[in-house]
Amino acid sequence: MSNVNRARWLTVPALVGAALIVAACNVKQELLAPQNPGLVDPGAVANAAAAYALKVGAVGKTTVVVDGAGTSGNCSGNSECLWEEIGSLTDEFHNADFQNTRQDIDQRQMGDDNPSNPYSQVTQVRGFVRDAIASVAKYIPDSTADLAEMYMSLGFLEMSLAENFCNGIPLGHTINGVFTYGPGLSDAEVLDSASAHLDSALAINTKTSAQATFIKQATEILKARVLIDQGKFSSAPALVADVDSKYAYYMATSQAKGTSLGMWSIVNSTARLSVSDSSEIVNGTATTTKNALPFASAKDPRVPVTFGGSANPPVVAEDGSTPQYIESLYGRFDPIAMVSGVDARLIEAEAKLNAGDITGMMTILNALRAAPPKISNYQPTAMAALPAPATQDAAITLFFREKAFWTFGRGQRLNDERRLMRQYKRTEDQVFPTGAYFKGGNYGHTIQFAVTNTELTNPLFKGCTDRNP
Repeated sequence: MSNVNRARWLTVPALVGAALIVAACNVKQELLAPQNPGLVDPGAVANAAAAYALKVGAVGKTTVVVDGAGTSGNCSGNSECLWEEIGSLTDEFHNADFQNTRQDIDQRQMGDDNPSNPYSQVTQVRGFVRDAIASVAKYIPDSTADLAEMYMSLGFLEMSLAENFCNGIPLGHTINGVFTYGPGLSDAEVLDSASAHLDSALAINTKTSAQATFIKQATEILKARVLIDQGKFSSAPALVADVDSKYAYYMATSQAKGTSLGMWSIVNSTARLSVSDSSEIVNGTATTTKNALPFASAKDPRVPVTFGGSANPPVVAEDGSTPQYIESLYGRFDPIAMVSGVDARLIEAEAKLNAGDITGMMTILNALRAAPPKISNYQPTAMAALPAPATQDAAITLFFREKAFWTFGRGQRLNDERRLMRQYKRTEDQVFPTGAYFKGGNYGHTIQFAVTNTELTNPLFKGCTDRNP
């Protein structure tokens, strides 16, 4: 079996697609749209073929909401989706257009009503996945790998909510057409839900086919990530020990359908985001942004970047003034990994770090540097070994820097910065970009996305309960 595969998704038939039609002027309908079939005749989807179509559509929708892959780089009207917004809120990307709502995210001054907040899209797709689970379980119950993939997708979406949004996340659901509102849950409680769904995926996935094994390994990586989020560091490595470093669960694009990678669309094509850097010009003066990594200037083989790209004339930022650094890691139709074997090694390395085993951590990190696995279709060159840090604090800094370059643009940076505060006791001033902002003013203090105020149609939702990391 190949260590590399892709999430399988196709164009869902028109009758299934009709389930996605929403009334833009009705917030409640919009939030519940993936679980509300509207005018579709229930009998038309009550069969095995329709159940599989729902499953395929759910995988595709998950791909769309995190990166925009599969929809010509479009996520609810914008090229940037969850992972791009995460990169903007942290230090991976800079706003390069005129939109104040995007700049507010980049400047960490984001309000609850920011229309670029990806919360609604993630919760909608969660509902779509739940529908697919119910249909697959009823009409093709022997397709245990497909059902396991749906539970894995549900766990992934809930993990993404817990990792990136404030405490107070409602997990409502629809069963047999009846919607049940959910109260605001803490991030820890949402992680518990994600963990339970990943356990379901592992329990269901009992066959030994190549597909079943492939889904099982992706689920194991996600389960280990949840354990790391929960601070259960010693329990995580055993789950990923059987995952090869070259493994990748890819979310695919399609050149035939013209469906581009979201990162490529927003950075390389529309130039609304630019790869950011730690060295910037602020008010005409060269300035180093505290805590920001030098993604644009480091010349690190894991994040290849060029100024203006290779086009002639070079790509210019949409606002005409932001330095436009183009990532060369992903092409327009390249896949991007939801989880990978590199993630597995980083989980093992962090467990060593947490146990105070700096030597063990460095052995894992330097092995990756010596023989770097492919990132999508790009092959990084080998890198020299790093010396072991002298202190635990220096080891923490080194580990998260290495992880940031290995996982660039894949939606892990914000959670890692929050964990640096929550689990490693660093302050916001030691973690997030701070000080003067390159477009004027200063960085704010947003350290996660809010649950948007559109959720206030839920009578049990009272807003973010707190903004703790």
